Amino acid sequence: SDFNRTRLGLGINVVPAPVDLADLLADELDELRAVHPHRQIELDISGSMKGNWDGRRLQQLFQNLIVNAIKYGAPGTPVRVEGHGDATQVRIDVRNHGPVIECATLGRIFEPLTRGACDPSTSPGEGSLGLGLYIAREIAKAHHGVIEARSDETETVFSVSLPRAVGTANEP
Repeated sequence: SDFNRTRLGLGINVVPAPVDLADLLADELDELRAVHPHRQIELDISGSMKGNWDGRRLQQLFQNLIVNAIKYGAPGTPVRVEGHGDATQVRIDVRNHGPVIECATLGRIFEPLTRGACDPSTSPGEGSLGLGLYIAREIAKAHHGVIEARSDETETVFSVSLPRAVGTANEP
């Protein structure tokens, strides 16, 4: 599994090819809207989202982040996905409204099997973020990208920054 590979330090294997993340995100959001018809999921793209990445892996990364936003975001509020491309990189923000994620939890939210705040109202198992965010981080790392989380009273945002050209440095 991906978890065992990354735990052994082998990293996640990526096979970069030309991909347009605008199309990939639009397709992913269509699928998620079908699964979650009661949630509003918005997509806002600016700039070019084309680059050399492993589309299948990035789809997994974004699916993990967006499903997380749907799961923890306040019902009746939209989940917003914003993509912005500039000369050297693309950045994708996944935003949701909902309870603030405590600093202590944010600090280790990408660790495997991190549990959310200990809320007595959640039954055991419900608070676990599982491997979704951990695998998302490993996929970002495999693309020489970074993933960050921040949270305040208004919203929680997961930001993914990916360099546009992965692996091209070694090519002639």
